Amino acid sequence: MRTVALISGGKDSCYNIMCCIAEGHEIVALANLRPENKDEIDSYMYQTVGHMAVDLYAEAMDLQLFSGIIKGSSVCTGRSYQPSAEDEVEDLFQLLQTIKEEKQVEAVSVGAILSDYQRIRVEHVCERLGLTVLAFLWRRNQKELLEEMIACGIKAKIIKVAAMGLNPKDHLGLDLDEIYPHLIEMNSKYGLNICGEGGEYESFVYDCPLFKREIVINKTETVIHSDDAFAQVGYLNLLDCQHKDKDWDSSTSLKEKIMKLPMMTTEKWLARHVPNDDAEVSQDGAGDSGLMGMVMCVPELHTSDYAPVTSTDGTHFVVSGVKAFLSEGIDISVAVMEALSVLKNCLNSKDLKVSDIVSMSLLVGDMTQFAEINKVYKTFFSSNPPVRLCIQANLPRNIALQLDCQGRIQQQKDEELSDRVVMHVQSLSHWAPANIGPYSQAILTGDKLYLAGMVPLVPATLEVINGGINSQCSVGLLHVENVMSAMKDGCTFWSCPLVMCYLTKQEHVRHAEEEWKKALESSAINMEQPKLTPSVQYCVVPALPKNALVEWHTYAWPNIDLQEDVTEINILQQFDNYKITSSAVFYRGKVDLFSCHISVDLGSPKDYSHIDTMQMVKELLLEYFKVLEKGGITGMTPLVKIVFSPTMFNYGILYKCFQLNLEHLGVSCNSHPLTLSLVPVEGLSNRQQVLAWCQ
Repeated sequence: MRTVALISGGKDSCYNIMCCIAEGHEIVALANLRPENKDEIDSYMYQTVGHMAVDLYAEAMDLQLFSGIIKGSSVCTGRSYQPSAEDEVEDLFQLLQTIKEEKQVEAVSVGAILSDYQRIRVEHVCERLGLTVLAFLWRRNQKELLEEMIACGIKAKIIKVAAMGLNPKDHLGLDLDEIYPHLIEMNSKYGLNICGEGGEYESFVYDCPLFKREIVINKTETVIHSDDAFAQVGYLNLLDCQHKDKDWDSSTSLKEKIMKLPMMTTEKWLARHVPNDDAEVSQDGAGDSGLMGMVMCVPELHTSDYAPVTSTDGTHFVVSGVKAFLSEGIDISVAVMEALSVLKNCLNSKDLKVSDIVSMSLLVGDMTQFAEINKVYKTFFSSNPPVRLCIQANLPRNIALQLDCQGRIQQQKDEELSDRVVMHVQSLSHWAPANIGPYSQAILTGDKLYLAGMVPLVPATLEVINGGINSQCSVGLLHVENVMSAMKDGCTFWSCPLVMCYLTKQEHVRHAEEEWKKALESSAINMEQPKLTPSVQYCVVPALPKNALVEWHTYAWPNIDLQEDVTEINILQQFDNYKITSSAVFYRGKVDLFSCHISVDLGSPKDYSHIDTMQMVKELLLEYFKVLEKGGITGMTPLVKIVFSPTMFNYGILYKCFQLNLEHLGVSCNSHPLTLSLVPVEGLSNRQQVLAWCQ
């Protein structure tokens, strides 16, 4: 993509330019914001020290520099950004808008490593302008990254220090390779960010593989900004700098030169994370029933018989069974709009807000129609949308979409006082995939971490990895764990009570089981004691987003401190033709930390014809209530997904069986209100499993 690079003169913005070129992007311009008539300002957004030499920096690369003046200040400093005319972020908007019009750029390079504050604001500006953010340093291991920068020829001087363990007298003017050992020592001693992401220090690049001419710093001035006894703040004014010619081979392209360096690239990322023992199976994302978009012919539903259900206990809420019904002459976008209107009415009926939704499940009847569905869906949410799961399900043929949602009411209106923390990364990186739709990667609210469904994309390109089922399972799990650990340090798969794995072929289940076992064992390394024993439910579906072979979906309880407060219940009940296996886990004193997984398995495939669906559902519900009573669980519990195959059960009949049995078991239901969602799939964990209760 045609790219403009935001530069400060520092090492991070410079090195990210190199990463962009390595990924095939074309740098066509540079952009810099600087203070007016000041050497240095304390900006939340921008490095301004050293700005007086940035012109030379651009000339060294033979690129046009677009400069802007920082007129605003840090007005909106919350977790999210809302435009304000007086905010310094709007200065960036104006500058990038000008550059886009003049240079027809498509993307913006930014050197953010760990600053959500900076990333969120750059992404907000770029979203408004229709630009893609390229942030290939995002969440890289800082020790590895700084070593890589030095090894790749980034030569930079320290021009500002502002942290315990650094002082102007000893450290200003040092080169990166000179100060590196001290940074490692201070990281161990004080927790200093090795790359200076906490503002501990700032740098100025005087030479690198991008420069056709080196910048020579002849004269500097030391300014003590704050004479603090513990962390003296000082910076260098670059008073006299000039270019110095260097050998430059014009016969070799810049990309060719950069690709010879020991830097992280997509190819190296794939080599590091994609297993070599990939299964020799078809890489076609189509399910067992055929190609993506092939839909099993499931009987229609009568619209009047299936009203949505809304439940709330005053803190948590669930809405299930919202459907986009198709009929002759009705466009799918209209049907989806009507379904979203129904969802909003369900929320309004209980005085609930769309902004309090944390998780959405989208079951689409035909994945080839997803683009049309998504176009309408994205109009329903503003900033920081809910996490989302999206799969193709074997819905009745007159249903284009089935929606379920879960939420938590925010008592605090002030964002800074709210316990809701959202990860909504929209930048391309080497970390984890940017969201490929209107959803967030993760939302932490209360004691529960909600996660989006994760397909195995290459983070730098957002394309499905070129590999078989083992590779796709491994990479998908890597992405899930990267997001979890970024949201809460120490949060791993051992913090997840239930994991859902959606696959497009039944024979892929065993490969997914292998990769899950590896990921779980890897998560246990260096962990003193596993917190939970995750249950895993495998589901075979017709198609997944981007024609992937697998999608992983889970949630986590990251705040569990005491193992003794976690209770697990396991019950096996044998019947004539099938068995019901129940496992539940809950955290005492936390009403929303409850999970239950129940499976119904036949003694043999021949036993299916002898199953009484009504009786089986009754036994299933009785086993569930037995689990609740054994655990002393009362009140509202999370959304229940009933996963089944329509070749085994008719959607409408199964719905009626649950409805009638719940009415007959009224006493238990009154003390344990349930909200169910039917999820018709093609297959489950094995050929004997015919139904699964996932909560």
